[in-house]
Amino acid sequence: MLTSLYLSRPWSCCYEGEDAAAAAAAAGNAGGAGGAAKTFSQEEVNHIVATDRRKMEDALKKTEKQYQDLLASQSLTEQERKALQANLEMVQGQLRSKEEQLLMEKKQVEEVYAGKLQEAEKKSAFFETLYRDSTVERALTDAAVKHEAFSPMQIVTQLRGQTKMLEETDPKTGRLTGKFKPMVEMLAVNATTGETETKAYTPDEAVKKMKDDRDTWGNMFRSGVVSGIGSGSATGGLMPGQGGKIDVRKLTHEQYLEIRAKNPELLGLAPKRR
Repeated sequence: MLTSLYLSRPWSCCYEGEDAAAAAAAAGNAGGAGGAAKTFSQEEVNHIVATDRRKMEDALKKTEKQYQDLLASQSLTEQERKALQANLEMVQGQLRSKEEQLLMEKKQVEEVYAGKLQEAEKKSAFFETLYRDSTVERALTDAAVKHEAFSPMQIVTQLRGQTKMLEETDPKTGRLTGKFKPMVEMLAVNATTGETETKAYTPDEAVKKMKDDRDTWGNMFRSGVVSGIGSGSATGGLMPGQGGKIDVRKLTHEQYLEIRAKNPELLGLAPKRR
């Protein structure tokens, strides 16, 4: 019983006026057999059509309920469930009016469009982030190499969080150009007010600013060498302090080994024998 029900085709709606015409034709034939053909008023035809439509709607609702009950069963196979769902949707489609059907189709189209739009936005955001990160890293790396940083990656790590992609301004018109470039935000002293403020620098300017601040960053650049230690050393900014010693806390392991080998007295060790 159940198998034949959910595998059978759903009811199909008749066209408006079709049943009325058939009823009128049948009545006419019956009248022709016994005498004059019976005629129907428009009111009678409308009543016949409405009655047939109600019967059809009741039948479709009954079928819909049966399909829904069957779908609630946990013993259905995936194939049987799909067949039942397809038949249920056909029945529900016949129960809907033309306006309701159009609204349903419109909603479905909107949902599909919204899903595709969301997916496109995700892809756009992903590639935008990828472009921004790669551009920032490339600019900082190039600046670090130009200014002879021992480890360009250290410079990138130090400045990446302060670097943003900012839109360029036309120097003549003062208008935004729509082009973006990496800019590093760093603290600087305003020459006019003497106050510390945040200022945007190009990666090249920012790395040079670090290189010039020998007390803080000098040990990260090759050119900041201590006099008398070869050009391969990077004790930049680590000039001997009190007692002619270097603060070993500011040295990398490689710097420490090189100074110890060449100028151990700067570390407070016995001078190298000549």
